Amino acid sequence: MPGPFDELEKEAETLEKQSKEEFNKKSFVLAISLLVEAKEIYSKLGYQGKINMIDKRIAQLKNLVKFEKQNTVVKTKGEIKFQKRVDKVLQEKDRYQSYKLAEQKTLPPEVRQKLEKINLLHEKAVKEEKLGQYPRVLGRFDSFHF
Repeated sequence: MPGPFDELEKEAETLEKQSKEEFNKKSFVLAISLLVEAKEIYSKLGYQGKINMIDKRIAQLKNLVKFEKQNTVVKTKGEIKFQKRVDKVLQEKDRYQSYKLAEQKTLPPEVRQKLEKINLLHEKAVKEEKLGQYPRVLGRFDSFHF
């Protein structure tokens, strides 16, 4: 004939099973709270051995929670350092690309001098053409050597 103590014991055992399931799901805080409830039931029943065992499990879970928090902090610091290194590399890459682009846009001195001469000749030819000095305009372009 089951008594009220049997029902309490079954309830405590189901709480322990639920805490194991939550542990497997890595929900450690919920597992701890379920174990605390089971511990209260066992203390009502006076099962000192079960209480000690649950206390040890709770302590282990609390240590596990602390370890996971520390581990996430360490990962976060490592991720920050890694991100800084990545940012530096990307900045260096951008600087190098802008340098290469500027280098491509700049002309060699010989080509630049020839372009300046051509522009100067063109300006003079346009002015002389406006003045009507066509033989002089033709002479300018004929005398120029690349």
